[in-house]
Amino acid sequence: MTETDAIVLQGISKTFGKAQKPSLYPTDLRIETGSFVTILGASGCGKTTLLKMVNRLYEPTSGKIYINGEDVTRISPTKLRRQIGYVIQQTGLFRHMTVEQNVAVVPQILGWDNKKINERIDRLLNLVGLSPQEFRKRYPRQLSGGQQQRVGLARAMAADPSIMLMDEPFGAIDAINRSALQDEILRIQKRLRKTILFVTHDIMEAMKLGDKVIVMNEGRVQQFARPLDILRHPANEFVRNLVHSDDILQRLAFVRAKDVMNTEGPAADPYEKAPEARESSTLYEILTLLLGGRADYVQIRDEKNRSVGRVTIKEIRQA
Repeated sequence: MTETDAIVLQGISKTFGKAQKPSLYPTDLRIETGSFVTILGASGCGKTTLLKMVNRLYEPTSGKIYINGEDVTRISPTKLRRQIGYVIQQTGLFRHMTVEQNVAVVPQILGWDNKKINERIDRLLNLVGLSPQEFRKRYPRQLSGGQQQRVGLARAMAADPSIMLMDEPFGAIDAINRSALQDEILRIQKRLRKTILFVTHDIMEAMKLGDKVIVMNEGRVQQFARPLDILRHPANEFVRNLVHSDDILQRLAFVRAKDVMNTEGPAADPYEKAPEARESSTLYEILTLLLGGRADYVQIRDEKNRSVGRVTIKEIRQA
C-alpha cells in the first residue's frame, strides 16, 4: 500500500446467504488517488457488489478494504459513508425537500454553520451547471431527469469527499443529456481531482470516462488497464469480444484525443480555419471533423480553452 492509493482491496470476496457461488471472487485492486476508474460488465457480473463493499453497504465475506490507508472496519459505517460521495441511477433525492435542502443534508448532519452551507450550495449548483437563483427552491418533481442527476451529484459532493462512488448514475437518462452529463463529470473530476469509481454496463461510457477500466465477468476481474491498452492488448477472449478490438471504427470511438494528440507540432495557423475539439473527444469524432473540413488537422483544446495539441490522420492511423 502506498500514499498514492485512495482505495486498496486485498482478497475481497462476497457470497450472499446460501448462494452456490460467490458474487465476487477474491479480488485485489489498487485505485490511485485522483483517478477516474470505470467498472464495466453485464448485469450480475459483480460490479455493483464490489462498489457497495467500499462504503460498507455490503460487508465482505473475506478480505480487507483500505480507504486512504485506513482499514474501513475501524471506521463506523455511518462515519465512513459521510466521507464518501455516493450517486445512484435513481438519484435518491428526497422528494419532499427542495434542491437546496437536498444538497444541505450531509453538511447539516456534520454541524456546518448556515453561512458555510449556503456558500457550499451555491458553489456546487454552479459547478454542476444549475443556476442557484433558478433551482434552489425547486422540488425534484419540478426537474428533468438530467437536472435531478445533477442535483444528486451536487449532494454527493456537499461535504467535499475525496472519493466518489457512482452506480450507473446516467443509466436512465436520454442519449443527449447522458452525453452532456458525461462531459460534465469529466470537467468536474479534472478540476477537483476526486477519486471516482463509476459502475456502468455501457462500453462507450466506460471507455470515454475512465482513466482506467475494470472489466468484470461472472464475479471476476478480467482486466484492469487504460482504455487504449485494453483495446490494443485485450487480456483474453472475453475482453476482446466485449470491446470488439478488431473493429477499427469501434476502436476509434473508444480512444480520446488526449491519448494520441501531437503536442510538439507547429503552432496553429491563425489564418487556417481548423476545426476544434476537446481533449475528451473521441478519435471517431475527430475523424468526422477531418472528413468534413478543409484543414488537415483538428486543434485540441483543454477545459480552459487553451490549445494543447493537434490530431491529424497520422495520429489516428498510429492509434
